[in-house]
Amino acid sequence: MNFKFLNTIIIILSIIFLIAVIYLSSIIIKNYSSQNNNEINNLTVVRVIDGDTFVLYSGETIRLLCVNTPEEGKEGYEDAKLFLESLILNKEARLESDLEDKDKYNRSLRYVYVNNSNQEIFINKEIVKYGLGTLFPYGNSTKLCDEIAN
Repeated sequence: MNFKFLNTIIIILSIIFLIAVIYLSSIIIKNYSSQNNNEINNLTVVRVIDGDTFVLYSGETIRLLCVNTPEEGKEGYEDAKLFLESLILNKEARLESDLEDKDKYNRSLRYVYVNNSNQEIFINKEIVKYGLGTLFPYGNSTKLCDEIAN
């Protein structure tokens, strides 16, 4: 009788141990996957505010450097916004900073690149190139303004 009781206890403890291992493994895997997805998704564009400003998955607002597009209510606003959306919405962006990190509205000032069919597109330059915005040196952050103008 003691032998059967001991076997039952060992089986129950083994099952509890196995359930605990599976549970902890699933938590570890879920956290690992979540961390890796956040690294990618934090640079994914989720909303375009206007032709030179957008929001990342992380919630960070980005203002394009060396570019100015029409404000809401002005002629060309919708075209510039739609153009930027077509280039970056739901895509992963590569961001490059310059001398100034933020503007007075707490937006991150960046040069922005996206990969399109294995070709990197310099978004700031595309907006000026297609006439949807003008060259606009933003404070002291101007190292690529000449490249955007040409």
